[in-house]
This record gives sequence, C-alpha cells and structure tokens, in this order.
Amino acid sequence: MSLFLPKYNAIFLHIPKCAGQSIEKALGYKHHHRHHKVNDLPDDLENYFRFTFVRHPVRRFISACNYNLRVATATRKQLKRTNSESLSSSKKYRLHLITSNSNYDSIIDDLTNGKLKKIPFFKHQKHWLKKGKPQFIGRVENIDTDFAILSKILCIKSKLKRTNKSPNIASLGNFSKKNFREVVEYYKEDFIVTGYSPKHSDF
Repeated sequence: MSLFLPKYNAIFLHIPKCAGQSIEKALGYKHHHRHHKVNDLPDDLENYFRFTFVRHPVRRFISACNYNLRVATATRKQLKRTNSESLSSSKKYRLHLITSNSNYDSIIDDLTNGKLKKIPFFKHQKHWLKKGKPQFIGRVENIDTDFAILSKILCIKSKLKRTNKSPNIASLGNFSKKNFREVVEYYKEDFIVTGYSPKHSDF
C-alpha cells in the first residue's frame, strides 16, 4: 500500500517519479516499490492524514523513461539471464529498452498503445489522487517550500535531501515538440487534476 506512517497517523501516497524516495528518507523510512500501490488502502482511510507530491506530467514522463533506461542498463546481465515469464511488467519493459533501439518516439508509441498501462512509473497521477483523496498536495517543482509546510503539519524535524535524481542528460535522444504534444494528450486528465499548464512555453 502507499506508505503508512503510524507515528504521524498519516498515509503518504507515493506517486512514482515524484521525489517519493527523498520524502520517505526524510520521514525515516526505507523505500520499497510496494509503497506505490493504492489498491489496498485501509477502509478507514478518512481517519488518516493523507498527503502526496505531484509533478508536471511531461517532466515525470521523461524522468520515468530515463530512470527505467538507467536501471535497465545497470541490471542488463541479470535481466537477460532471467526467464522473461518470471519478470514483472516493469522489468520486462526494461529488458525491451536494452534489447531494442528505443527512443522517445517508440516509448510514446508504447504508452499510447496501452503497452505501459501496468507499469506504475507511467500510470496517471490521477490514479493516486482519486483513490487516496490527499488533503495535502505538494509539487516536486516547489518541493523545498512545500515539504517545509508539510513538516509543520506533521511536526517533522528532519530536513529533505534529494535522492535518486535522474541525470539531466537524456539517453533517448531529443525530446521534440511533437513528443511533448503527444504526452500532453495522453496525460490530459492529469493536467486537469494537478493544475499544471499544458503549454510548451510553460514547460
């Protein structure tokens, strides 16, 4: 489930590629990918303070692409020697990334064709927002200020330090304006629920 924090009587709705590992570390918790799940939230959800952080949908998509390629490259040998049938959806796609000539165009094609719908890194942010109904929503782009506000709400004394930051240099080629428009169209509902601008000039 999303990270349950009994000390704070709170639940952190960890949306992948939205600085979740940095936030968990600041809260004193070790990250696990099961924290991305929201399908097993408690029935008494309303009794907990729920919070999350969101990110510009296109920036999140680019970060997800680069992260998965980076992990795929680092675990190349392990992925190749493992029976593909026993791999998770995420690992199967990572294997595909390193065994094909992947770029932003091909990944966006996979995204719009529904091939990535089971992979948490590419799911809509609305998935977590709708089910978790967070009372506090911070933004990755404003993380220092927003985490400071959250710290006051939860009485947290630890400071936030960024971890798992994706490289600034893309490994998948140029991200074109056409790519931008296609990703905006796919995540159009996320732009509505998060309030980010879908204009390229505001990207």
